[in-house]
Amino acid sequence: MMTRIPKPAKILGLLGLLPFLIALFSAISLDLQLSLETNLKINISELQAIYSTIILCFMSGTYWGFAANTKKQSFLPYTLSILPTFYILSLHLYLAKYLIPLIAFGFILLIPIDIYFSKSKMAPEWWLRLRIPLSILVFGILILYNFI
Repeated sequence: MMTRIPKPAKILGLLGLLPFLIALFSAISLDLQLSLETNLKINISELQAIYSTIILCFMSGTYWGFAANTKKQSFLPYTLSILPTFYILSLHLYLAKYLIPLIAFGFILLIPIDIYFSKSKMAPEWWLRLRIPLSILVFGILILYNFI
């Protein structure tokens, strides 16, 4: 029997899309953009990059937790767990000019890592049913944002 995605994970996963969507809609609506930038005291592009960076690093921490909780300890899960953090760090250091589209690609790069942890039975059974759609949605939102 297939385990359902727990309601808190589903709700919070979807709520995590809100900052991405708000930035996207602010790129479409100048009034919303000015309102947000005035109230938040930050450029919306910077906010999009910061939030995206936080989420990629959050995923690294999640993967580290999976690696730490497995009985068979090895280097591969820990190594995979730090890749998103090193990826985003290298973008900020060397490729800031292309930050948003490369961050978008980073969310696609999470999918093989998610698959590894799922197939290795380190992630919950429902993990891929939550993570793959979220990663694809974030990728699409960031790409749209970049081209508006």
